[in-house]
Amino acid sequence: MFGRLISMIYLKAIRFFVHSVLKKRGRKEKDYKEVNKVLKSLHKTLLDNEQLNEDFTEGPAPVQNKSSKELIAAFIAVREKREEEDFYIEVGRAWVKDLGSRNLKASFICVFGFFAVWFGGMLLSEYISGIIGMIYILGTLIFPVVGIYYAFRGQRALKWVLAAVNIFNLLTAMQVIH
Repeated sequence: MFGRLISMIYLKAIRFFVHSVLKKRGRKEKDYKEVNKVLKSLHKTLLDNEQLNEDFTEGPAPVQNKSSKELIAAFIAVREKREEEDFYIEVGRAWVKDLGSRNLKASFICVFGFFAVWFGGMLLSEYISGIIGMIYILGTLIFPVVGIYYAFRGQRALKWVLAAVNIFNLLTAMQVIH
């Protein structure tokens, strides 16, 4: 179980790295070499664990977590380009293509989480004290901060709207606490 947790965290960190490198415009060829190296290593690991076959089909061994499934799906999605020089770059793009929209969804959920905690605190203010009060204060501060983080990791113009809403929520939370 601990090994699966480490594997999941490792894959999520690598996915974030690949997303960061591929998202930036004007990257140099050496940055893509690192992505190639990392994805070649992951490809070899998937082959060694028999989770992916040589012909880029799903292997006989079961996949442990969602991150591995998404990586295998990315290899399968671009298998027709396996002879090209930038094959691993295409795999990386397929692997992280929906990450920006997921970040915007997470930021949107943080907006609703903030309002739920805030309105819940207003309705139940006479019962909030001690540990519950600390949780309320932390909730009103953490939701906007996490929302800002995920908004800036998103794509499109909606990220600026969500970032502004979350910044407004953070300022509101700081006024309520003060």
